[in-house]
Amino acid sequence: MTDADLPADWWTTDHVRTYLASVGAPISRATWASYVSRGQAPAPDRMFGRSPAWQPDTIRKWQAERPRRGTTG
Repeated sequence: MTDADLPADWWTTDHVRTYLASVGAPISRATWASYVSRGQAPAPDRMFGRSPAWQPDTIRKWQAERPRRGTTG
């Protein structure tokens, strides 16, 4: 699955992980959950029951703005 194949409305954790892998930043489920719980990733835009979901633009913006290894600031 590529970014173009992902849903246009809401992304689950698995969709977020697929997107990140497609842009060369793969992440494990545990690491993503840890980022979210520590505030290093965006808080879910919505909850569907107990399942968090994000709007795609929230994740794309976060990915574009997040610090990279070897950079300061």
